[in-house]
Amino acid sequence: MSQLLFQRQFELSYSNLKSIRKVLADKASTLKLSPDLTQNIKLVCNEYCTNLLDHQAKIASNITISYERSGQYHYLTIKDDGSAWDQLRQQLQTAELPSCEVESGMGLALIRATFPEFDYQRHPEYNQIRFRLPKQNQRRQILIVDDSSSQLALLASFLEQDYQLTLFSQASEALLWLTNNHCDLVLTDLHMPEINGFDFRNKVATIGHHQMLPFVFLSGDTMNNTLITAAQSGIDDFLAKPISKPHLLSVLGRVIERHSNLSSCFEAKLKQQISPDNSHIRIQAIPAPLQLIINQQPQVGGDFVIQRQLKNGSQLIILGDQMGHGLTAKINGSVCFGFISGLLCSTDISPQQLCTLLNSHLYQTSKTTSLVCLIVLHLTKNNILTVYNAGMPNPILSANHVLEIDTGMGLLGLFKTIEVTGRQVQLSAGDSLHCYSDGLNEGQWSQKQLNKIQSLPPNLRHEYLWNHSRQTPEDDCSVVTILHNPHEGAKRPS
Repeated sequence: MSQLLFQRQFELSYSNLKSIRKVLADKASTLKLSPDLTQNIKLVCNEYCTNLLDHQAKIASNITISYERSGQYHYLTIKDDGSAWDQLRQQLQTAELPSCEVESGMGLALIRATFPEFDYQRHPEYNQIRFRLPKQNQRRQILIVDDSSSQLALLASFLEQDYQLTLFSQASEALLWLTNNHCDLVLTDLHMPEINGFDFRNKVATIGHHQMLPFVFLSGDTMNNTLITAAQSGIDDFLAKPISKPHLLSVLGRVIERHSNLSSCFEAKLKQQISPDNSHIRIQAIPAPLQLIINQQPQVGGDFVIQRQLKNGSQLIILGDQMGHGLTAKINGSVCFGFISGLLCSTDISPQQLCTLLNSHLYQTSKTTSLVCLIVLHLTKNNILTVYNAGMPNPILSANHVLEIDTGMGLLGLFKTIEVTGRQVQLSAGDSLHCYSDGLNEGQWSQKQLNKIQSLPPNLRHEYLWNHSRQTPEDDCSVVTILHNPHEGAKRPS
């Protein structure tokens, strides 16, 4: 399974490196990458591009940076249109950071120390380096705000082994960071020169996705008036300085667990009230000899399937998977389902227009809603399918041989404009195309699995995928199959 989530071409020049780093930082935040991983991606891209500018015989005019998920890992790929750098592989494999501090010459060593797993390939029209990224540690994110650098250092030493930390000495900088980033808890000083802790907390509450963010105050001021004001403010706890590491860890763990339990209870109650409008209950059979088969679990989730017949007689079949988990994904999935359904009220719309309009909408709302993975199938006469893949796993095509269709354009909504590209497939007797969400299979398809799919009769391939491939039963899962079966008529989806 491979999902292309981000792809962008940049002009390669020294003056453009800063702009490249800024774009990567902005989009990493939208993709919910951790601050550490974001910083490492920026570092590696900057150092690699600098080395291309310094050492390529024919310096590349453009580079293309992409971020994808494949199996259990994520990958960063950089393509360039310059001359091949044959010595790069060996130099990267042997590069080591110096034992003492130096001012220059550490670029390749920094790259190797940051992302040691890589593959460099030469192609006739481009060169490519692909880094396998280390798995992200799913630690809770804590924001610490204190105007004392020594206090920040002490708190970081207490918490850095158990939590992902972000530190600020100014509340205004912390507010700006919170606007675009996820956070599980704020630990803040009470008396700061720019803004006090109470006002800081009130400002954070105006940020839509942080209205219920847990807050813990840490202060040396234990006067009665201060404690009363803190209690009335509705914060989660008030800790007096100085504080011991065990006490701090105990309080933060308790606060985070309590909020997690409350959120789970709230989600469970709200889920019961959400109707399954984003299921595939309105899906109709498609003209013979093609068949459309759909399985989806649960009916109320972040996945959705939409089908519409256009004015020219062609059909659009859309599979969407809202990024994220839990209640937020389900609600955002319903909103996205409704927006796409509204766009499809115009039966003159083309797949390109649909993707362009949806990209514009998601770009404008990316600060308040999560992105959606989407695959659009456009079925025209003579059994011709065009596949437009925006962040979904690569579809499986079983024809003369079995393969994964790896043409993708990245997630919609990351950039203001997007180039909509598709891959055309003509289905012949016995062929089948299978699209699915990542709840079906988070690993890579083995050749044995692909061969098994190919060996089955067309009408059994979908059943095999649904019943034998699901590895994450707790996740939303959908499989959409279009098969060419000349021996049967049209079949309504299950």
